[in-house]
Amino acid sequence: MRIAQRASYANRLAKTFYSGDSLPLSVVKSADNPLSLDWWTTNFQAESPDSDRHIGALKLYLALSRFSKIELLENTFPARFDFDDQSMRPDKGVIKVLLDRLLVKPRMMGAQLVFDLTEAGQSYVLQRTAENGDVRVQSVGP
Repeated sequence: MRIAQRASYANRLAKTFYSGDSLPLSVVKSADNPLSLDWWTTNFQAESPDSDRHIGALKLYLALSRFSKIELLENTFPARFDFDDQSMRPDKGVIKVLLDRLLVKPRMMGAQLVFDLTEAGQSYVLQRTAENGDVRVQSVGP
């Protein structure tokens, strides 16, 4: 059963992982090109993966990947989430930092760009989850 059929579900879920003002999920705009790795790596932004927003974003992307319309491996999430009512994408700044810190690695899966958590990324999720005392995510997998 696919629960995340509508973008409104994704936005509600995003608020459970990060309660700040700027949710780490955006509607895909015509100028966006989330299926191109080059698009994700342009426009440098000085960010650190140490923020609550970054760990919340990564946990959100992994949670949403469980409801993907394409079958994904564990610890993998797509560069574009296609819901029944609209397409959304991860936050570009968050992905850039995760790529720069080697917490995720890109991979083409057919015509879809996906991001795989590296071993360092899996450790990051577990460590940050333990630091925050967050019991909602015991492990990264389903």
